[in-house]
Amino acid sequence: MGDNIAGPRCPICGNDRWHDRAMPECTHCGLAVGSLEFDAAAMRHAVAASFAGGGEDGFALSPHARRNAGWALGYVEAEGGWQRAAPVAADVTLGIIARAADSDAVSAMLDGLCSHFVHAIVLLDGTPRDAAALALRHPGIDAVSHPLNGDFAAQRNRVQMMASGWVLQLDTDERPDAALLSAMGWMTAAADRAGLQSLGLARRNLVDGIWSALWPDIQYRLNRAEVRFTGIVHERPVVPFAQTSLALTGAIEHRLDRARVVERSKVYAAMSAGAGRPEDEAALLRPMTAAE
Repeated sequence: MGDNIAGPRCPICGNDRWHDRAMPECTHCGLAVGSLEFDAAAMRHAVAASFAGGGEDGFALSPHARRNAGWALGYVEAEGGWQRAAPVAADVTLGIIARAADSDAVSAMLDGLCSHFVHAIVLLDGTPRDAAALALRHPGIDAVSHPLNGDFAAQRNRVQMMASGWVLQLDTDERPDAALLSAMGWMTAAADRAGLQSLGLARRNLVDGIWSALWPDIQYRLNRAEVRFTGIVHERPVVPFAQTSLALTGAIEHRLDRARVVERSKVYAAMSAGAGRPEDEAALLRPMTAAE
């Protein structure tokens, strides 16, 4: 882990790893604190107060970290300072990659989510007939097929190439929660004003219905269509750091069972060296505790 140390969960993003510095700094959102012996609720309140004209007392925020914290707390930068984010209609395309065998799950996703998006694109690991059948069930979507061929990044890139503007990519076991759906519009509008290309979202893993300790499990899934992914598994966007931000209002909910967690680690390890990530498996199988 290098200079990283374990500590209490960050009151802004929920991460439990800190850079070991004079002021410990969250390795995810960048919040720097005077001491790791902080009261989480009081620290979060103090950070929120700083966006309403208060000073930085007991913490520090770089410009990048200030945006991460502001968005997490529902503030956006405007002329003259920070202000509460106002609702904005989301101009976002929904992208789904799935197996043809999961077409019924995809259909359920579309039924529940299409009203929140300007367009939907589904890429099935199947045949043109599978895609045509799904399109018949959901007129207006783009449904196409292409073999996965063991390369998740390539599959996501096919969706990106079919889209324009902002794209939220999801798998069939993922759903955006209500807070994320409500915030997508103002977060992407703020991202456009700042010249950003890629937004990292928190993912809440629910294993057998129980919130797991792998949190916030940041996923860079909300991207401009011109962004491309790399990595056959654990794929990630190729974007300069300065054009990225965390977008921590709401989260993706990821539902899976214990058997799927164990099997997934084996499959990923076979696909790419080191991709099994035993530390992630252990965290997924450990429930989040009240103390955290």
